Amino acid sequence: MQLTKLNADSSWMFHFDGLHVLVDPWFSESQIDFHPWFSRQFHLDEQPRVAALQKADFIFISHRYTDHCNQETLLQLDANIPLIALPGILKRIEAWGHFKKLIPLSEAPFDIQLIATRQNLVHKAYLINSSTGKLLYAPHGAKLKQDCGARIVIASTLRYELPFFLGGVINLGLKAAMELKDSVEAQYLLCTHAEHKRAEGLVAKLAKKHFQKDNGVVYLNPGETFLFDAGEIEN
Repeated sequence: MQLTKLNADSSWMFHFDGLHVLVDPWFSESQIDFHPWFSRQFHLDEQPRVAALQKADFIFISHRYTDHCNQETLLQLDANIPLIALPGILKRIEAWGHFKKLIPLSEAPFDIQLIATRQNLVHKAYLINSSTGKLLYAPHGAKLKQDCGARIVIASTLRYELPFFLGGVINLGLKAAMELKDSVEAQYLLCTHAEHKRAEGLVAKLAKKHFQKDNGVVYLNPGETFLFDAGEIEN
């Protein structure tokens, strides 16, 4: 399995079992939640050009928010690439009239499942089982209600906190990420969704951010790849 971090936020290319899966691509200059006065965030670094990306066999979208499900970016991608997501996310994307094949997560042509968590709205966790090991992708962090094992965890070490009436803790931070790694007995924790961004709007005024680092975490720069194989990791 090869895991390539495409930007400083949470856009990835997963390569496993002969497949290239593009994950949560957001390469537009900014993203808006609800309305610019509420929340708008800007990348500070140059983003990948869609035309220069490795051709994906599938696109996977983990959350409905525009820093994961980014319309401006997704509409630049080949409409013939099948897109996989939960039904609620697919309903939103279907309204754009772009992608020709939308696949519910339960019908994905590779082994991926939603793992039950204690905060299902924001803190979703997905387990991918490949021939070279299991990967748990939980970009906001997660506290699991369902037992599972994985050798790789991808989660945020950024703690991003809003007032309770705006959702409370959005990214759970380093401590929760390390606990998630331990709970699934993973060997590696890769950081994601911890980009330093410029923010505007009400959310930016109220948000509290704590950027944390630890020697037990793998931090990839945009364009870098983490590689492991069956000889290194047992299922």
